[in-house]
Formats: sequence, C-alpha cells, structure tokens
Amino acid sequence: MPRPLLAVLALAAVHMLVFDRGLGGDGWAGFALLESVADDGDIWLEDDHRGIVNGLVPGRDHHLVSQYPPGILVLDAAPFFAGRALGQALPEGEIELPPVGPVPRPVFVSAAAIVLARNLAVLLGLAWTGLALIRLGYPERTAAMAAGIAFFGGPLVFYSLVGMTHAPAFALAALLLWLLVRQRESGSVRLAFAAGAVAGLAVLVRYDAVALLPAALLAVSRLRSRTALLAGFGLPLLVLPFWWSASFGSWGLPSYGGDWSLSPASPWNVLFHPVHGLFLFHPALLFAAAGLVLAWRRPAISAVGAVWFLAVAFLHGGWSEWANTGGYGQRFLIDALPALALGFAEVLGRAGRAVRVGIAAAVLFGYLLFFAATGRLVEPPAPWPWPQRLGDYAPLVSDPPGPSELLDGLLRASFLLRALT
Repeated sequence: MPRPLLAVLALAAVHMLVFDRGLGGDGWAGFALLESVADDGDIWLEDDHRGIVNGLVPGRDHHLVSQYPPGILVLDAAPFFAGRALGQALPEGEIELPPVGPVPRPVFVSAAAIVLARNLAVLLGLAWTGLALIRLGYPERTAAMAAGIAFFGGPLVFYSLVGMTHAPAFALAALLLWLLVRQRESGSVRLAFAAGAVAGLAVLVRYDAVALLPAALLAVSRLRSRTALLAGFGLPLLVLPFWWSASFGSWGLPSYGGDWSLSPASPWNVLFHPVHGLFLFHPALLFAAAGLVLAWRRPAISAVGAVWFLAVAFLHGGWSEWANTGGYGQRFLIDALPALALGFAEVLGRAGRAVRVGIAAAVLFGYLLFFAATGRLVEPPAPWPWPQRLGDYAPLVSDPPGPSELLDGLLRASFLLRALT
C-alpha cells in the first residue's frame, strides 16, 4: 500500500473514531433482522425492533418486515455473531446504546461490531479508489489526495459514521471501479464477470446501486465482456424474488415508498437545489465534476466517470424523497464518489496553487458545516433533525461560537470524547 494512501486512510480512521455516532438509520433494520434470525428463526420483526422502526413495513401475514434487500445480512453476519459471542463472554450488565437506551452487553457489543465493520468498509473503499487511480497512471500522492478529498469533501464525511448501508455500498462501488480499471487493462472476461457480480451485490445492499450498471457497461469494450458483466450482475439478484416472496408473499418488487418521476430536471434536484443540494453543502465536489469534463485526454475514462456520476444523480433526483429532509445532507450521491475521485485526480494533476487553495477551502467549508450540525452549534428548523439549507447556518456568521462553545460542540459530536471526559 503506498504511503500517501496509508496516510489518507489513517486520517479517515481518526475522523471516524472521534465522530462515530453508533448504529443508525437503516442499520437498525438489518440489526433487527439478524436478531430475529438468531433468536426466533424467522424474519418477522415486530418483536425485535426495539422501538426503531426505520425501514420496517407491513409484510406477509400482517408481520412487520424489512423493506431493504437482504445483501446487508451477509455482510453484517460475521461482526454481529462475533460481537454477540464476545459480549456473552464478558460480565453481565447493561450498557447505554443510543437511541434505544440500556441494552444487555451482548446486544451492545454486536451493534458496535457492525459499526466497526462499516468503518472498515469505508477504509476499504478509499483504498480501492486510490489503487484504481494509481493503476490509471496518476501519481501515488495525487491518487491518495483525490481519494481523501472525495471522503472529507463529500457526504461520506457524515455517513461513514452512522452505521447505515451507505458505507458498504460505497466500498462495493469503489471495488467496482478497481475491477473495471483492471479489466480495461487486460480485456479479461473473468474480470468483467467479477465486476458485474460486485455491482449486483451492491444492488443487494441498496437497490439504488443499479445506477452503477450503465457506467460499468460503458467501461468494458467487447460484446463478450459485456455479456459476462451482465451475467455477473444478474447472478446475485436471482435471490430477490425468493426474498420478496418470503417477506411480502409476492414474487415481484414491493413498493419502496415515494415515487419516481424522471425528467431532465432530475439531476438538478440533488445537485443544486437549496435544500440539501450536493454542490451547496459539499462545494469541493464542484471541482471533481469539473475534473470529469477536463479529462478529455482520457476520453474513455472520462466518459465512464461522467456517466457514473450523472446516472446516480439522475436516478435519485427523480425520487420524491431526494431531498433527504430527515437526514444530513445529500447522501444519495455517495455511490458516485469513486467517479468523483477520478475527477479530483484529474484536477489535481493540472491545478496550480490557486486551484488547490480553492479545493482546500471548499473542503474546509463542507467540514465546518458537518461539525456545526453534529455539534449542535446551529439549531435545525422544526421538525427536522438536521439543517436543511445553508441559511440555517447563518448564526455561525452573525454570532460566531467562541472557544468554549466549540469545545462543547466537539463533546456533543463525539461519543468517544464524552466517554473519556
């Protein structure tokens, strides 16, 4: 592993160690499902959700089931059972597990093990992204910086911390990029099949990862390789009808909530809208998008990166829930971060001092928004738990926090520091 990339991974690990927020969001649905399988031998969750019903919907025979695909169970099973075994070997007792309250020690340790696994998935994703850029011919330092800026300058800076499925989905997207780069080098049909299988596994973790398929098909150049990629993509998805039948009593895709209405304006929703627009809350990614345009000297790679980015934006921009008003920022573009890292690498390879300073300032701006939100230095508008527009951060300018307020915010944002103090 190149030293510059190791340094980026170390910085990302420190960030996650300091600011980790525990298990949250759709992570609770997978956790409830694992507990139900382990304790009850079924997938009915009405007696396993511990009051957190995020993503739980009515299913077959009036049972409560998970609306999510089953792939995350495979990824979470090892840390879950390892954590449970470790917790059972420790002295009995209860530990506070936000937001559910005191839980038996094995429950706490198994949840913590899943969160740790999600953190490791992010690090793997950053490593695969950096290594892919190096194989494309970018210098090691440039590749490492591009991967690091994609992390610290994008929505993963928050969603690497909350135990949601965005972390493993990002890791699989990054692995897909690495496999596609290797496949273009050799033309290997096996690597094309492997790339398709990784994309299919990503869909088994999050349905919206289907947006990765167009770029993957564009990245391979021969009919035989594209056929192999499609075969690999479809193979993991063969389990879905059986999963839907077991959960909902129907072989077809159940309703996921909300609706899609795709139009040419769809990407604008997630990229520029005042509510959680990606480029407003994470302006550093504007440089990455510009880099994808500037990569004309690598036309094939530039096209793959642009299609990757726009397909993810187009798919999510047409969904009625694109604004993510109940969460922090524009999380739906996380699957595009490996492609945006390619844009950063292109910009960094050409940029002068002024552009590099601009990128650094944009990353710092996005990071300050993250810190102010997680440290509760600004109050979100009711009834939402997080700021929705840049205007919600106006008090930081009109009444800047002092050192003591910043320290209090750091303690509010960090479980670890609160525990240590």
